Amino acid sequence: MVQRDSKTGPDRRQVTAGLAAVAAAAVISGPVTAAGKAREMVVETTFGKVSGVPADGAWGFMGVPYGASTAERARFLPPQPPTAWTGVKGPWKNRIISPQINPKVPAPPPGSLFSYVQERDGTESEDCLNLCIWTPAADTAKRPVMVWLHGGGYSTGSGSHPTYYGGRLAARHDVVVVNVTHRLNVLGYTYLGDILGPEFATSGNAGILDIAAALEWVQENIDRFGGDPKRVMIFGESGGGGKVASTLAMPRAQGLLHRAVMESGSVRALTERDEATPFTEALLAELGLTNDKARDLQTIPLPRLMAGYFATSAKVGGGLRAFAPVRDEASILRNPFDPVANPLSANVPLMIGTNKTEATLFQFGDEAAFNLDEASLLKRTIDSLGKMNGEAAVRLYHEVYPNASPSDIHFLMATDRSGGLRRGATQIAELKSVQGPAPVFLYQMQWETPIMDGKLRSPHGLEVSLVFDNPDAPTTAPITGGGPRAQAMASVMSAAWAAFAHTGNPSTKDLAWPAYDLDKRTTMLFDEKSRVESDPFRRTRRFWDQVFSPFI
Repeated sequence: MVQRDSKTGPDRRQVTAGLAAVAAAAVISGPVTAAGKAREMVVETTFGKVSGVPADGAWGFMGVPYGASTAERARFLPPQPPTAWTGVKGPWKNRIISPQINPKVPAPPPGSLFSYVQERDGTESEDCLNLCIWTPAADTAKRPVMVWLHGGGYSTGSGSHPTYYGGRLAARHDVVVVNVTHRLNVLGYTYLGDILGPEFATSGNAGILDIAAALEWVQENIDRFGGDPKRVMIFGESGGGGKVASTLAMPRAQGLLHRAVMESGSVRALTERDEATPFTEALLAELGLTNDKARDLQTIPLPRLMAGYFATSAKVGGGLRAFAPVRDEASILRNPFDPVANPLSANVPLMIGTNKTEATLFQFGDEAAFNLDEASLLKRTIDSLGKMNGEAAVRLYHEVYPNASPSDIHFLMATDRSGGLRRGATQIAELKSVQGPAPVFLYQMQWETPIMDGKLRSPHGLEVSLVFDNPDAPTTAPITGGGPRAQAMASVMSAAWAAFAHTGNPSTKDLAWPAYDLDKRTTMLFDEKSRVESDPFRRTRRFWDQVFSPFI
């Protein structure tokens, strides 16, 4: 395994390359310390100059605007370019995030298991369309660009959360990392097209249109940061995986991206218009508005709008279908992978996968699930699947995993059967493989975190800090456990993701990874000793196909 990188700042070659580009590009400048190392780098974008600071061997540019404010009359409408500025816009002092914090929900304690997935210290604003960028140097090297779409469903999160710090990933793997902050929840995904007409036909995808605008910004500007606009990879986890799927299906984004990665967010189909409109009508009712007053949503005070959204969400449920991307037949015409892989992204290589026991995070509050005996496992499974399928499922998983405890089997089944997780990832890989011409690569992350004496196994979100090469960060060590084992996994996984960004193939010099097809079903298994296997989940895959009907 590759050992921890000992660099803590920009090395001489990187700084020299950055300073040498001053004369060539006339876009980089900044004060220089007595030791001759730059403390600041300035890049001129199409809207104004921005400055970056050293970041673990890279340069970090925090809070770069890619769109104008989305407040008031701009609410629910497609994003507009930012207003140009004069002077140099320095790294922000306060992170600007999309409104999302419910004051009635208590914040998790700092450093707790869930603190890394919740935003509590950002400044909420409707003027939130911004990027965080890390690059080894703002030169002419044309490095691949990794554009991160954060998780948090479609309702929370930001590209600037410390968990997604990109300095180490950029420096160690010679890539440019771009994290996108965009509209969320009621501001990003309220479908008004069937209530207010054509002007609002794309309102249900405002957040995805923001992502497309960010990719347009990348095309126009990333070469000034040492990036290659012809090698842009989007990648995202959980809700971010769903955003990747939606972006792949959006005509406005086509030609702006060249590889895609969906981590633990296997979205085949989006919310339909006739499904989205009732959620909007419930919001209107909560706010005391009739359909003919729906335009008032643009002007009512933000706190009132957000309170109405939180109350509506609590009443209607809807999971990831409510206030989520919509197949609106205006900005998105066809589903990403239903009934077939969308032809818009046929030429985009895809990597997709899940963690072995995603469900341990979702069921963390259900202590009984972590202490099942055989009888309670069987009862839970029968209650969920019926007697015949429930008994068959328990019997099969005991055969396939003879050393697994009843709780192990419960979490494996819950993860494997989910259309949004393991089963969905396999289905998407099947569809993409059949479509061609671009390859698809399937993985499962099997490494288990040592925290809580291994209680969580391989939970949802565990791979994120490993992909970003940040397993010891204060926001991620509580879930990875930190230390040499976590760093070894981070070295392997970050290298695979970076290789995919570089070439469209995740194979590295240490780990070959063949594409997935319906004959061999080659799957990468990330663990202490990562390896590829042919159809490693054949029996369980066929079982769930039988239970829920074969997909392909």
